[in-house]
Amino acid sequence: MRTAFLCLFAGCFATVLKGQTLYVSPDGGSETFSQLEPGSLKQLPQKIRHIRQQKQQPIVIYLKGGIYPMDQPLQLHWETDPRDSSIVLLASAPKERAVLSGGIVISNWTAASKGIYTARVPAGLSFRQLYVDGQLAVRARYPNRINDTDLGPYFRVARFDVPGQQVITAGKEIPVLTSYQGVEMVMNQHWYQSRVRIAGVERRKDSAVLRFREPEAPIFWGMTSFNMHLPDKPYYLENHLNFVDTANEWFLDEPTATLYYKPGPGRDIGQLSIVVPVLETLLQVGGSGARPLRNLTIQNIDFMYSSWLMPSRGGSIATQAAQQRQREDSSGTGLVQVQFASNLRIIGCRFAGAGAHGLVFSKGVQNSIVSGNHFEQISANGMVIDTDKKPFQPDSIHCTRNKISDNLIEAVGLHYTNGMGILASNVSRHTIEYNEIRNSRYMGMQIGNHYGDNLSRLRDNIIRHNNIHQVMLLHDDGGAIYTLSNQPGTKILRNWIHDYGKSIWADSYPVNGIFLDNNSSYIQVQDNVFSKLKMVDQLKENTGTTVHDNIFINNTSQDPEVKEQAGIRKR
Repeated sequence: MRTAFLCLFAGCFATVLKGQTLYVSPDGGSETFSQLEPGSLKQLPQKIRHIRQQKQQPIVIYLKGGIYPMDQPLQLHWETDPRDSSIVLLASAPKERAVLSGGIVISNWTAASKGIYTARVPAGLSFRQLYVDGQLAVRARYPNRINDTDLGPYFRVARFDVPGQQVITAGKEIPVLTSYQGVEMVMNQHWYQSRVRIAGVERRKDSAVLRFREPEAPIFWGMTSFNMHLPDKPYYLENHLNFVDTANEWFLDEPTATLYYKPGPGRDIGQLSIVVPVLETLLQVGGSGARPLRNLTIQNIDFMYSSWLMPSRGGSIATQAAQQRQREDSSGTGLVQVQFASNLRIIGCRFAGAGAHGLVFSKGVQNSIVSGNHFEQISANGMVIDTDKKPFQPDSIHCTRNKISDNLIEAVGLHYTNGMGILASNVSRHTIEYNEIRNSRYMGMQIGNHYGDNLSRLRDNIIRHNNIHQVMLLHDDGGAIYTLSNQPGTKILRNWIHDYGKSIWADSYPVNGIFLDNNSSYIQVQDNVFSKLKMVDQLKENTGTTVHDNIFINNTSQDPEVKEQAGIRKR
């Protein structure tokens, strides 16, 4: 791997000599985009178009160190490339670090009461996350969160009135508020997380009866299988000023554009960096099915702070990986979005503070590498590969032959708790190796999606040498590595899965190590090591007749070599 990285760097510097190099800085404004007179990020696309109209040559872009506040995504698309010239490198300048930020800093705080501070935000601004010194703060909730692992405690639903489409809880669990506008009931149902906006509350003696808003209400009540409406489902309420009563909670009053935040004891709010996201994605890369973007390296850049507002407008009824039930086109954006790209390399970057996902390969991404990156503070999934998800995709749309290696993926599913490290749906010939995945409320990774017992283009994926631990911290019915559907030639080899158990808030289904679920067939599982698992089934196949022709070899050892080789390789 060390050799591969040296070759990559050598190729980049060779290109610099042959092509045109542009320099950008946070305070740049020059039209020359030179090292001494750098340009601005906002004017970069126009500069690229100008170069391409004049001559054919590769373009190298260096971002000088510092923070780049963004009010619109940076787009690197083939439509701006009429002459076949191409951008070959987008990177931080050598020995510097560029931070592309989709957030704005909130300042000018005023003390209110009870240790709460207020600040004005731009009129019309909406957001679902707030970061204090780079860490996700708590959107005001009841009961208060005291556990950063399972994000508990929770109340439990008394019963579901399915015919009447009402949830009944203990009356004392639902505070009396002047208005429930904007308040969400956040509920865990096996592998689902439901975020439903409250339409009304009726008091009945010792109970409270809740009704939900549309469009999410009929979707929520349409989940008639898998015991989704049995009692005792964990829940909490979120998003009301009255809930701001403990350290690190916040609330946005959108009508008055007023933000409320309660810092911890002894913390000087004037010394805190408080950031809220304003963009849903920071970088959009790609081409078309007929003409994909090719041979671009994105290197050593921090992508920080994105938003995702669909749940505020219509709730969120989400199956695994925050995939929206009955709203497949609304499953979230990435800090970086890629489509129709070949020989793309994303190396040494950081993805942090995502309102939904870190990196999304939506469709048509092929022969590409994601290596040596750090994903953290992610609301849903670290990586998503293939959002099209149809079983028989044209060659141009299918995601194939990508390598995901040596990445640290941690602190995922922080807002949409059934998020995970990696979701790869209808993919083929992917290699997912030498990654470390940790601190996930749900799974480490999912390979495949719901294609029934039919063959699709899902096949020949290699999952090996991954170090996966501290996952399944909240939900049930999942595992460190999880598969769905027929995928001939897929192999799960020499992974180390360790140090987690079943949460007290998990539902009645098992928690697993490697789980071959519905229709998972023709998969080889070999030489994996499981350590320090409590109330966890190490290997599980779905108990129905849909799972068949899988091979299991030597998955009961404590081979020290497997442990030593798992996870990120030293360079």
